[in-house]
Amino acid sequence: MAVKEYRHRYIVFEIDAPRAIERWELIKEFQRIASRIGLDQSEEIRPWLTAFQNNRGILRCAHCDKDKAIELLNGIHEVGEEKLKITIRTITTSGTIKKAKESL
Repeated sequence: MAVKEYRHRYIVFEIDAPRAIERWELIKEFQRIASRIGLDQSEEIRPWLTAFQNNRGILRCAHCDKDKAIELLNGIHEVGEEKLKITIRTITTSGTIKKAKESL
């Protein structure tokens, strides 16, 4: 059996904010921070917001880019048009979506 070269990691995170954050607000910040730290769409990291509700979510990325994805999460300090101040805390990292969802 061949081993896949491209494996996913699922980073479970929580947002501390004065209100509920919308999914689109977070995605816009992912794009803004990714361009600021030098990641573009051609790189493999391509973070994907797999699940998000009640200010908790799962970010999918390539296994070799887990540290870059965590750096991306840690780089977000505000969201939305009103520049709402937030804090993102990573809870755990998993190799399977099933285990990551258990941590939500």
